[in-house]
Amino acid sequence: MTITGLDPTSGPLPEADGRAATRNADTSDLVLGLVSNGLGRSDDILAAVAREIEARAPVVRVVAVRKPSVSVPPDPIDWEKLINEVTVAVTGFGG
Repeated sequence: MTITGLDPTSGPLPEADGRAATRNADTSDLVLGLVSNGLGRSDDILAAVAREIEARAPVVRVVAVRKPSVSVPPDPIDWEKLINEVTVAVTGFGG
């Protein structure tokens, strides 16, 4: 599995042959991942982001994980959930 980080300010991502990548319009099987660092109100903010996404696209399920600390990745079990179950993930940092 390939994990790609997206920067919304970077413009379209090029495909391997130089063509611009296209966004899949079918979101009928979307599983949304939420990754929180647990600080401040990051869980609340991510829940609000999920509600906004769900208002615009059908979301089958939301998988929310909380990292044990701001300076580490998610626990291995949570990381496996994200890799194997999630279509797209949003991460939020509280402070």
